[in-house]
Amino acid sequence: MRISKPITWIPVALVITTGALLFSPGTVQGYSLLGGSLGQGQRDVRVYNIFADSTANDNTVIHSQFPGYDGAELAIWKAAVEWGSSAHGDGSGDPNQTTLGDGGANFDPSWQGNATQIGGPDSNIHSPLSGSSGGVLAYCETPISNGWRIRYYEGWSWDDGPGNVSGWDLQSVATHEFGHAVGLGHSSVGGTTMWPSIGGGTTSQRSIHADDIAGVQAAYGVKAAGKPLITGVSILSGILTINGSDFDSTNNEVWFTQAGSGGSGDPVKATGIPSLSGGTRIELGVWPHFIPSNAGPGDVLVRNDGGSHSNVSNAFPIDLSSTGGGCTGGVPDISNVFPTLLEALTADATEVTLLGCNLLGTSAVTVDGIPLPTFPPGFSVISDTELRFAMPQVTKLGPIDIVLTSAAGVSLPATIQVQAPSPAKIAFRSAFLLSAVGVDLFYGGQPGDLVFLIASPQIGTSDLPGLFTAGIGANFSSLFLLGTRVVPAAGWDQINIPFPALATGFQIHFQGLVFESVSPVLPLVPTNVESKTVLF
Repeated sequence: MRISKPITWIPVALVITTGALLFSPGTVQGYSLLGGSLGQGQRDVRVYNIFADSTANDNTVIHSQFPGYDGAELAIWKAAVEWGSSAHGDGSGDPNQTTLGDGGANFDPSWQGNATQIGGPDSNIHSPLSGSSGGVLAYCETPISNGWRIRYYEGWSWDDGPGNVSGWDLQSVATHEFGHAVGLGHSSVGGTTMWPSIGGGTTSQRSIHADDIAGVQAAYGVKAAGKPLITGVSILSGILTINGSDFDSTNNEVWFTQAGSGGSGDPVKATGIPSLSGGTRIELGVWPHFIPSNAGPGDVLVRNDGGSHSNVSNAFPIDLSSTGGGCTGGVPDISNVFPTLLEALTADATEVTLLGCNLLGTSAVTVDGIPLPTFPPGFSVISDTELRFAMPQVTKLGPIDIVLTSAAGVSLPATIQVQAPSPAKIAFRSAFLLSAVGVDLFYGGQPGDLVFLIASPQIGTSDLPGLFTAGIGANFSSLFLLGTRVVPAAGWDQINIPFPALATGFQIHFQGLVFESVSPVLPLVPTNVESKTVLF
């Protein structure tokens, strides 16, 4: 059964008088709990912003600590973060509050911006509701085990502030109602945020009070010493750095606000992220960990490896619209290439990621002067700031130019360094062996290396003391020399090996034995073993 927790209107003078009559200065605890809490999967907050009052959205100034949002959305965002474990960013953003984020508990919300509908009673959405209901201003639908919904009657005049308000302070009422969503009932201490009434034109209940703080700490526990803490974020050349403490060494989740509107409310997540410097720094934008393309301006949180309330960090503001300096259209601009170094023998189509701006209209990618195919595994445009392609075999070692072309023009070249394989290796680019056609066997090493290419249908060591030890051939019972090749200046080459008709499913194993040019001594150095199965 859903239960609605309303906040009602009573004149300010009556609130003060009633408080003086009913409660003595010695009252210590007035908070009450609804008997539940919001788990890690229920931290999202959204707004369906169809408030009819012009004063509900007349604040058009976007604050640096609340990037990307103004009006009613900003007021409700501030209301949510007031219950957070610690200061939201630098704590600024509201002229009537010293610090936003006073809860001191193991609780922090995840701002998810705009919704496109009212949603169901468990959708975690704030929205207006036509009409009125006696003296009720707004209500929160509980219990909260599977979520909540907050409605505001439009029979009242709502004002988003941020300074003094002429009607009913949307932020104060939102702070009270979100207290119910967090798990608090009404307080018996007059003047607190969770006191069941509020006066028109007042903003004092934007800030939670000592009794409210005691309540949220009772529901979630006092902020744990090991709770992850974000102390700062920065974006430089497309790389996001999150500084703080108590991040997991290998398995963090980084939660972002969704870009745009209409999402499910679930945070946009980068998962399996390691930390650096003893759990005090996380970097995204460095291969292979990137900022999700559907993340937008809002808040970032870090969840370390655990499922309790204390495993989710504070919410910290981040303006992802500034990533890479902002994309304004025009010629493609490459700011970063990952990885920055590759071996010349790029077996199995090694993926390269480009970050930058104006990548969405890319029609051609040229690597080492050769256009990539537009079909897989050619290149894929992920977003206006990210493009990926399968690295082709290139014709030289050293810096290789990458150039993008769109209707707006041709990008400046970005470079990726290519080095000779070390140790030497063999590789295939086909999954199967076609006996009627043969197979292209790739080999690579330092230029000048002499490579003996061998094959056998049997695994098992073949040892010739002082000369070589191969991993195939089963003690020379079946071992064939396919050819002898010198590695050219490009660091790789290939040889086509024809085969007679063989039965489907027949398996052949390949290996190289290398006489190294930089260390020309015996025994020969064995490469990796590669195995191929006859398709037909």
